[in-house]
Amino acid sequence: MRRVTLIALALMMVGAAEAKPKEQPVTMAGDAPVAVQIQKVEAALNSESYSEISLEDKSRVQQALGRIKLKMEGHTLSSELSPQDRTAVFNDQELVNTVLGQAREDSRMVCRRERSTGSNMAQNVCMTVAQRRKAEANGRALLNDHQRFNSFAPPGG
Repeated sequence: MRRVTLIALALMMVGAAEAKPKEQPVTMAGDAPVAVQIQKVEAALNSESYSEISLEDKSRVQQALGRIKLKMEGHTLSSELSPQDRTAVFNDQELVNTVLGQAREDSRMVCRRERSTGSNMAQNVCMTVAQRRKAEANGRALLNDHQRFNSFAPPGG
């Protein structure tokens, strides 16, 4: 019994050592060089981790980055700016962080074992959170349209 416990413990430790560390989300902070942060954000916008970002949100992030670049001309850190400019940069950084945080969550892949109608065999169905939300909304809309159509149908027809 003790040998089995030791083997199980050793396998868990090997699995933990081989596990990939989670990729950290891209965020902008006030204590790092802003130009480097902007490059990371621009690279992230085109990565798979943020694939579900809408064009509107992508545009908002790019506009915020443009405003930050203008305020940061000639400066490396946001602490070198005047209080008014520092506040404006901070607000734009928060906008970027909020939009990227939501886009990252929406881009997360979720897999479930589901059975097709008329089948007992389960299959893996993988979708991003945003795709799953959209499919659910489409299903609700279809059901509402069907119920609305049936409420206008003549009785017995």
